[in-house]
Formats: sequence, structure tokens, C-alpha cells
Amino acid sequence: MKSCFIIVSLAFSWLLAGTVGGDDFKTQRVRCTGSGTFVDGVDTHIDANNDGTPASLNQGLQNCNSGRFFFQFEDEYVGPFAPTTCPPGTLEFNLVQAHTVLTDQKTSDQLFSEDAAGGVTFCQHPDGTFSFTEHGTFNGGTGQFTGARGTFDSQGTGKYLISGFKDTVFAGFAQFTFTQSWTLILPNH
Repeated sequence: MKSCFIIVSLAFSWLLAGTVGGDDFKTQRVRCTGSGTFVDGVDTHIDANNDGTPASLNQGLQNCNSGRFFFQFEDEYVGPFAPTTCPPGTLEFNLVQAHTVLTDQKTSDQLFSEDAAGGVTFCQHPDGTFSFTEHGTFNGGTGQFTGARGTFDSQGTGKYLISGFKDTVFAGFAQFTFTQSWTLILPNH
């Protein structure tokens, strides 16, 4: 009798573990390509480190194997510095912070992400071209993305189409393209 009770108890606890722990979330592997533009030097009134240089505003489209997204993000950098991670002959900028909203073009559900300091390597070349790598996290959203979490990695290139200085503030308008891979963890709704 004891062995039957133990077997039934174990079976019941495995059943509960499957529904409570394992099936509450689903993991998606997503691959994307995208392009966008950004403007440096326009006062967004976002200055997380109070150094007088505002965050940049970026926007564009990305096509993923899970759908198409319109993205907007703001990011703030300090620098330039002599390269430590970037190739010799470039200028390196260090990320202060960045936040993104991706809007699904079919459902209008939004997915939120952020990059912490050190999450992006931005290398500017003397000819106005640049390259970057990025690592960030998903932290919620709306609709199907409510409670989303996970990570993403990006790499891309771009070019300033026009740039200059006003007083001591750098300003520029640039285009960029990128590839991105996600590990997106969504609650089963």
C-alpha cells in the first residue's frame, strides 16, 4: 500500500511540475534583419547622466521570422574615447542606457527592451561610417508580450549622412542596418 501511495504521489507531483513549472512559458528563437535612422544632437530632454548631451532618437523597421516590427528607441552615450574594444583608428563610445519599444505591425502589441551600461560597443570610423554590437534584455510589453523576458544580440553598420557641431554638441543624421537574434520567453496566456 505504501509503494502504491508513493507512486501515485510522485506521479501527481510530476504532473503538477509539468503544468506549473514547465508549461507556463514558451521560448521562441527569433532572427531579424532591420534598418533605421537616428538623429544625434536634437534635445530629447532625456539626459540620464546629466552631462548636457541628450539621448538620441532611433526608429526603423525589422523583419523577423516571427513577424514585422516598427521600432523606436532612445540611447545615450559618453565619449569619444580611444578604442579599447573597437579597432585601432576608430573612436569608441560607451553606452549610458537605452530603451526600445518594438510594435508588432499585425497586432500592435508592443515588446519592451533595454540595454544597460556596457551593453553596446559603438565604433565610429574617420570616414563617418560606424559599427556596433549590442546585448540587451526584454522586460515586458503589451498584449501577447505582457510578461515577456529574454535576451537579444545585435550587430550592425551604418553611416552618418550629415554631421557637425553646434557649440560643443555633436549633431548628426545617420542610417544603419543590423541583424539580431532573440531568445524570447513568453508566458502562456
